[in-house]
Amino acid sequence: MEKQKAFEVNEAQNFLSNVIAPWIKDLDLQVDLISNWKCKFTLNYNENLVRAGNIICGQAIVSAADTAMIVAVISAIGKYEEITTVDISCKYLRPLSGGASIETEILKLGKRLVVGRITVKDIKSNKIVAEISCTYARL
Repeated sequence: MEKQKAFEVNEAQNFLSNVIAPWIKDLDLQVDLISNWKCKFTLNYNENLVRAGNIICGQAIVSAADTAMIVAVISAIGKYEEITTVDISCKYLRPLSGGASIETEILKLGKRLVVGRITVKDIKSNKIVAEISCTYARL
């Protein structure tokens, strides 16, 4: 059996540049670490994501987290496969006024469903901004 090439940081960043919806590219999500079960990303501060009070809007946080997890799921599967978000639930713990680190974790990699957890942290304070539970369907 031929060993499959690992989905690496450059390949993951290329995936983000070529497969995701054009408006998601405006999030400018950066891939920092790719592994089979855990991945790390950076959402850099961007004035286009800010609402009143100089706070990154919740929609941007969840969109970035969902996008990061899609990359993580592809990494866990080991190859590109069509998937779609089935459920995503976010608990916001504090406002985000700068960049964020996004950590994904695959909890279950099934034949039809993938379940994960995403933690979003403020880069400056390292405090948790949001905890997200998510499920994806493999199509």
